[in-house]
Amino acid sequence: MMVSVTSSPAPSEEALATIHRSFMTSPFNRLVGIEFGGYHEDGVSLRLPVGTEHQNGAGVVHGGVILTLADAALGFGIARTVGNRCTTAELKINYLRPVVEGVLEARSHIIRAGRKLVVARAEVHCGAKQVAEVLTTFAVLD
Repeated sequence: MMVSVTSSPAPSEEALATIHRSFMTSPFNRLVGIEFGGYHEDGVSLRLPVGTEHQNGAGVVHGGVILTLADAALGFGIARTVGNRCTTAELKINYLRPVVEGVLEARSHIIRAGRKLVVARAEVHCGAKQVAEVLTTFAVLD
């Protein structure tokens, strides 16, 4: 069982609002089509309605799109937890099934938040089916 442990002080409401604005107005996130899904005690959810622009030559959603959504949910959840800028240091994904259509949702979970490194995971679902599992380490920059 994974347990969420946080050793950083909670960010202020102002910092949380800034983090939310930053992620949701990011030109890259907007380009891909990422939408806010919700906050959770140990992370956030982001959504992505799948379109033909997300498909590869085989007619399924490109793996990089799924990974991008998961990475964004992880970064958003981690930034909200530590209240600082952070960046991906390591990331591993297991693709569990292909996606052709629907709405992808990535849900991040903080496993351990330290002063310099944060370990987290994300599940990516399309409807009721899990399509990917992601494990990451982020470096805290500030």
